[in-house]
Amino acid sequence: MAGTTNNQFRLWCHKHANWALPFNTVVLAVTFGGTNSTICHGAGLSTSTLSDLVKEIEYVDAHGNLQRVSDPEELKAASGCFGFLGIVVSITIQMETMTIAEMRPTQVPVVLAIPPPKGYPIPQIIRNQMRQANISEEDIENARLEWIRRCEEDHFHEWFWFPYQKNAWVNTWKRRLKTPEDSTLPQWPQFGLKNIDEMDAHGAFGTAVAKYDWLPPSQQAYAFGLASLASLPNISEGQPSMTAYISEGLHFRGGTQTFPFWGMEWELPVRHLNGKRDYGAIQRAWWDGISAIYSRPEAPCRAALEMRLTGGSDVLLAPQRGNQSTASIEVFTHPITPPDEWRAFRQLVVDRWTSYKDETGTYFNARPHWAKHWWDLEVHGKPIQQHVKEVAYKQAFTEFREVHAQILSRRGTTVAETRRRFDMELMGRLIFE
Repeated sequence: MAGTTNNQFRLWCHKHANWALPFNTVVLAVTFGGTNSTICHGAGLSTSTLSDLVKEIEYVDAHGNLQRVSDPEELKAASGCFGFLGIVVSITIQMETMTIAEMRPTQVPVVLAIPPPKGYPIPQIIRNQMRQANISEEDIENARLEWIRRCEEDHFHEWFWFPYQKNAWVNTWKRRLKTPEDSTLPQWPQFGLKNIDEMDAHGAFGTAVAKYDWLPPSQQAYAFGLASLASLPNISEGQPSMTAYISEGLHFRGGTQTFPFWGMEWELPVRHLNGKRDYGAIQRAWWDGISAIYSRPEAPCRAALEMRLTGGSDVLLAPQRGNQSTASIEVFTHPITPPDEWRAFRQLVVDRWTSYKDETGTYFNARPHWAKHWWDLEVHGKPIQQHVKEVAYKQAFTEFREVHAQILSRRGTTVAETRRRFDMELMGRLIFE
């Protein structure tokens, strides 16, 4: 059913231990209907979006009739359509046989997690940390090669940096086939919070730290980051991997998903040059995020900078569509951050992430995650809603309107009838007007 949550599905996967998804969103308290309607994604360069996995959708149309969409061309619109078909009641998603995640998350100096590109102006405070830790240029180059190896070889990738911490958290891992010896794997990875109550408790602690408004803003961020890193695993060389079903390994369960935050995420295209990914572009985007955080003394980003890598997408309105690879990069903060400071910081970051061009001077088509905080900004001097409509999705919106109208007319209704019953102000205006 479309109302099935990730946590319910995770429990089902563990109980039967035969089937799972190859990727998923990291949070648990969301539904498949929600993550498909807004075209959410997981992590891994071999992955796309959850909407790309959809094989059939059932929905109740504007006349109250149950309808189905299973045609592959129609699904390119229907699987990520923001509810513009009607009330989605069920989604059929392509699964695969259960595999095993061999997890080795680690905490390393931020300059070694995703090293800066050569010549990048590293913030002075990090330069000081490098000197204190005796980190050399050779160490940075070795770390760059190790980072690329992880990107190329591992199935899952995510990186977290909590503002003002010396270390970043690196969580990339391989998967393997399931064997008979894996039939009794625990429901949770060895390190993790064992149940929802523990997650809620950790989330409550994080929320409490986030409300320490008697602390200066930068110390709020520092305290939250310190508490977060303390709760995350750090597997050192020689220690065994944390072995889990892939359905367990896909979900980040540090408890942070149980407290409210403001987040903004962008999907940045990553080119393939001479058959190789342009990893320098990924490094630059990551370090532009770090530099933006250090440039603002009021500490408007008090939770984290995070990044996951994915592939492209065939879904018409997916931000990843047209990309060979994608860097999904996000900043988020606590809701006690003054809204004007948060908006100014988001604009600063967006100015950097949308400034990248190819050799001809053409901007890359960076696009926001639909479900995050983006609609009040500007891109290249224009209101972002105008940019989305006239530049970022101009052709995609045209294609979507054509396929969407075809789906409805073949099933006895119209766009006008459907919008009168199921319209959403922002997306309806952007797509149809």
